[in-house]
Amino acid sequence: MKRFALLLCLALGASSLAAQPRVPRKKVAVLPFQAISGDVPARAGPRLAARLASEVHGTAGLALVDTPATTPSEATVDALAAAHAAVQEATTARAARDFSRADAALGRALESYADNAAHLTDGAELSDTYALRAAVRYAVGRDDEATLALTHALSIAPGRPLPLAATSPLFAHTVERVRTTHAAQPRATLRFESVPSGVEVTLDGISVGTTPVRVLHVPPGAHLWRATLPSGEVVSGVTEAVAEREVPVLLMPPGEGPAASLALALSNNQLDASTLKAASTLGRDLGADLIVLGTLSRSGSGLALDAFVLAPGDTSPRRLPRIAMDLELLDAGEPLRALAAQLASRGVEAGLGESVPLSPSPGASRGARTSQTVYAVPVEATAKPVAPARKPADAIRKPLVRP
Repeated sequence: MKRFALLLCLALGASSLAAQPRVPRKKVAVLPFQAISGDVPARAGPRLAARLASEVHGTAGLALVDTPATTPSEATVDALAAAHAAVQEATTARAARDFSRADAALGRALESYADNAAHLTDGAELSDTYALRAAVRYAVGRDDEATLALTHALSIAPGRPLPLAATSPLFAHTVERVRTTHAAQPRATLRFESVPSGVEVTLDGISVGTTPVRVLHVPPGAHLWRATLPSGEVVSGVTEAVAEREVPVLLMPPGEGPAASLALALSNNQLDASTLKAASTLGRDLGADLIVLGTLSRSGSGLALDAFVLAPGDTSPRRLPRIAMDLELLDAGEPLRALAAQLASRGVEAGLGESVPLSPSPGASRGARTSQTVYAVPVEATAKPVAPARKPADAIRKPLVRP
């Protein structure tokens, strides 16, 4: 009898526990923290966000919402493959003297290269494509356009011999004439600015310093620039230097949509109504109850994280306690665990409400003095021109520069 009563009590207790509703876990999205200057170690922001996400995942009462990866791989490979295929099509069409088809294919190739310039290791491919376009347009009498294309081929890879010149003595002669004319042209200036500032830039494969920077005495024509943002994203492009003019080039986080808008604003140390709207859109799309975002800046010999928490639809953010850490993030573990515990117990109330617009990292300088440097000719400029073949292949119609 006693045994039956004990079993009955256990059964009733189990059913009572089963009947109690579970407390829903707060779903948290941790967005990549954005560095507000180039002196923050590479990828420190994304790494710190990943560590906080790990703490959220391991905290009772919280559920981590995975944010989508931002690494463009297959699309980029496909685009570059399309550029290569278009160049091959143009080469075949030129050999068949179908110059209209060749020119159209080269146009597609140059567009693909421009869209994916960040994945070009140097300007050689682009230079050869411009040279081929010059040869195609020269063959049909479009001399001025051919001159411009050949100028781009020479300026984007300064001093580099053009392999195409070895296929025709006439084209080789034209290349040297245009090279001489190009060398005598007045120079240009390129002004590089970035969000955030303090990012190192290379121009035609040579470092020109950190943004903001003015590069003087740049040869006119196309030039390939490249930079790596503190987030680890590589940005690059082709810009045309114009003689006796200053051409501005702005480097910023790539992409479109709410994630890109949010990254750009935070990198510029700004948090306003439009930034909150972008964060809310991301939060709703991810199904998150809470969104954590913020900025990372240099503070003394280390780093400082200024983070905020909000729920989708909030019109004001809530500032979380500032976290200081070393440059390698070695001592960030304990503060991040404490932050995750606060989010679990208090939700948005873990932060103090603030009104927008505001600077996430207060007191951080948003302006930087513009430096100046002089364009340096790459080592390849000392290389000797490629000797033309004795028998021309598909000779060019006439010299580009007449005597």
